[in-house]
Amino acid sequence: MEPPIKPPPDDRSAAASTRLLQHRLSETRISLRESWQAVLRKVLPRRALGLEADPAPLNVGAAAVRTVSRSLWGMFVPAVLPIAGYGTYSLLQTTAAVMSQIGILGTPQTLLRQPRRKFPIAGLFLHSVLIACLLLPLLLLRGGVTDGSYDLLVVAMAVTLIGYGIVVARAKSANAFAAVFRAEAIGGLALLAALGGLLLLGRRGGARGASYATVATLEILVTLVVVLVLVVPPSTRITRQELRVAGARVLLPSVYSVGLLVLLDLVIFRRLEMYFLEASPDGLQGVAVFGLGAQLAGLFLLFPAAILEAWMPGLATSFAGAWSAFDAHFASNRRAYRRAFALVVAGSILGPPLLVRMLFTRYMPWVWYIGAFTAIRVVCGYAGLYSSALYVTRGERWLYLPGLLGAVVGIGSNWLFTIPWGIRGAVAAFALTQGTVAVATLVAFRAAIPSMRREAGGGTAGVAQGASG
Repeated sequence: MEPPIKPPPDDRSAAASTRLLQHRLSETRISLRESWQAVLRKVLPRRALGLEADPAPLNVGAAAVRTVSRSLWGMFVPAVLPIAGYGTYSLLQTTAAVMSQIGILGTPQTLLRQPRRKFPIAGLFLHSVLIACLLLPLLLLRGGVTDGSYDLLVVAMAVTLIGYGIVVARAKSANAFAAVFRAEAIGGLALLAALGGLLLLGRRGGARGASYATVATLEILVTLVVVLVLVVPPSTRITRQELRVAGARVLLPSVYSVGLLVLLDLVIFRRLEMYFLEASPDGLQGVAVFGLGAQLAGLFLLFPAAILEAWMPGLATSFAGAWSAFDAHFASNRRAYRRAFALVVAGSILGPPLLVRMLFTRYMPWVWYIGAFTAIRVVCGYAGLYSSALYVTRGERWLYLPGLLGAVVGIGSNWLFTIPWGIRGAVAAFALTQGTVAVATLVAFRAAIPSMRREAGGGTAGVAQGASG
């Protein structure tokens, strides 16, 4: 008996199959588009993020885009500029960064710990610019630069960096992390396009006349693009209520309180070893080795720092409610943070030798010193979890003592070890300084718990138990 012959599929079944295939392809595209967020959610579960929009993956992505684009810019700009021009550009960039960081003080942290509030952005911006103007005498430290555009470019870059810091913090405080990611992506593409144009001109021989002023102007314009992308769209547009000066004075105590810690971090903990290494037997060679280690540490700490920053508005909202809500929220964040930070620590130990061998071969004789500087800074950076909680709860004054202890230990240990022994002594001094600040921060957090509980309205003691664990 012959087997029955199956009838050919009719047009309706073929159309249904086509629709099913298109639906599955659409689901695949959506899955691929969101896969980077899914990977981060495995490390950072939804309940630990504290906000429905999952701000941590978006903030990490925005920070990564900015870091990658700026790193590529920093690596290839020396190929475009002559040596003297690059030196002038580096001096200009450093001066503008110092002016903007000191000018802005603790304004971003003040905005982040008061989520979804309308701030007097114009008043805060004006205050930061006025503070930065106090540092205009730094323009005299120009290393023999006689170009008249130097002063104008320093001021323009400092002002745009101040505007960038305030506008980005404002957007994050309003939980507009998606808008920040979009703005950073557009800015990163613009910066890479500018870099591509400079490199293309250089290949054709047309960039020999490119000056530091051209490179600095492009960098200023890209920062301005990011600011405009954050303030022009309707979803993140600055309102008329925010374009006021009145009301800024109420926020200044918080700005100055956090700003003191920012200054300590800027002057003491990031540059102290450089000053002593320059006076040591290793001289500028030791400064370069420490600088590379500190730069690698900053790259590894990018991920945890972005997570903590994304969590701040949610923690502030919980603290404004009840202690039990803040306690549970912080405990959930801490569990997620420990899992993520373990990966960062492993990378900080294994990564520097590989990076030096592949990218910085001239530093191979000092590879273990670079690895030591990187690992020490990253491991001690775990205390940032507790310092960010103190910022959120307006308890940053508890961090004054750790900062002052770190300054005393840093100056004393560098005087005893770095000046006579160079890089070897600097490793010991760096470990003592960073370790002192980290341990003192944990102690300060535990000591601040009773006052935090009273201000939040009372509750359980889970945070205290977690701090000791």
